[in-house]
Amino acid sequence: MKRWMICLLFLGMMTAKLNAQHRIEIQVKGLRDSTFYLVNGFEKSYLALDTAKADGDGKILFQGKKDLPLGFYVLVQGNQRIFDLLITNQNFSINTDKADLYGKMEIVGSEEARQFAEFLRTVNEKGAKIQSAPANERPKLIADIDAYKKAFVQKYGKESLAANIVRINTEIAAPPYPAKPTTEDTIRHNEYLLKHYFDNVALEDERMMRTPFLGPVLENYLKTVEGPYSPDTLIQISDRLLDRTPPKSDQRKYVFSKIAQKFLSTDYLGKEVVYTHVAEKYMIKNVALWDSATVVRNFEYVYRMKKVLIGNTLKDLPMSDTLGKPVSLYQTKSKYILVMIYDPNCHHCQETTKKLVEDYPKLQAKGVKVFMACGVRGQEKDKKDWKKFIKDFKAQKFIHGYDNTSSIDFTNDYNTQTYPNVFLLDANYKILANKKLDTVQYLNLINAEEKKRKK
Repeated sequence: MKRWMICLLFLGMMTAKLNAQHRIEIQVKGLRDSTFYLVNGFEKSYLALDTAKADGDGKILFQGKKDLPLGFYVLVQGNQRIFDLLITNQNFSINTDKADLYGKMEIVGSEEARQFAEFLRTVNEKGAKIQSAPANERPKLIADIDAYKKAFVQKYGKESLAANIVRINTEIAAPPYPAKPTTEDTIRHNEYLLKHYFDNVALEDERMMRTPFLGPVLENYLKTVEGPYSPDTLIQISDRLLDRTPPKSDQRKYVFSKIAQKFLSTDYLGKEVVYTHVAEKYMIKNVALWDSATVVRNFEYVYRMKKVLIGNTLKDLPMSDTLGKPVSLYQTKSKYILVMIYDPNCHHCQETTKKLVEDYPKLQAKGVKVFMACGVRGQEKDKKDWKKFIKDFKAQKFIHGYDNTSSIDFTNDYNTQTYPNVFLLDANYKILANKKLDTVQYLNLINAEEKKRKK
């Protein structure tokens, strides 16, 4: 029997009304004298939202003064999954038998819970036939299940959570491949699937976020499109997804969080603009949906990130060199400039500098100069550490700057949250890369930039 982890937690995002109550009576013949949990399936977690003991007749009464969030649940005994159910209202009853849970199940007071039990009973019965059927008969029986799923969805429609759960677990029917498929056919097939990926996903049904199904679908899709598609296309995709959610709903907040988490710290150059776009459009300009602390935090992220997005001009760095003479980024003239903001005592900064010194001939051959800005200042010891760093790591060939006047806002003007913070700029100080890459990646980026200019 599969074991299920029970987490006695509540979802912070769930804002169900708490001025009502729930009463769910479950009678399971053959179960008695044990503790049971009513567990909400959310993404990959199972959250115990109510607990009750069965009496000697197997009657379990879950009741409380709060509404339960609507969605997909599991009745659990210890670590044993008894059966799945839907909670779409707060007052109903289930009567069944341990010997045939879904076959004997009767539900009073919840039509959608009854629909879901009907579906599970029918699919289990049809699945049992497949297991015992000869191999040559199985394709027909599998097709029969597929036809039943389709009919179930059509019968109960998009207002039914049961039907929406069946839909999200149904594969998209892509056009068939030709007899001799080519690479172009494969590309068209994959593009079709991505375009229609959410055809079977009820983003309009807020209850779907409290199931184990919506989260993985969103995560898998965003992971798939993150790399291949341009920021503009990803923004269009994000808008389409968010605009399908109810405007003042937890569902919108949930889908937003998935998109924001993916692109706030993306590994792909230039894709963080997707985060700044959705944060501005769906949070900062729609504050009524969010608590003030969340809005302020995301406003600060956007404010910092927008200044260092790909294509923007990096603000000048007016500093002093090791002799106390003025030196600045905008005084540095070169085809390309690698700017590194660092802490001399940061291990990652030290390792990055070692690698830069080692690979500098390759970068220099492509017209790259390195401008190293010490991001720590204020104490005489900081300046001594800075000068010692330059000497110890043999970095004298680079341009070095120290903020003697403590006038540079590294955090807000350069989005320096961690060290080192590295940018690759063109001759006009336009940002080509806004994160630390390895030397090969920088060279590839420069080559791509030069090919673009020749077109």
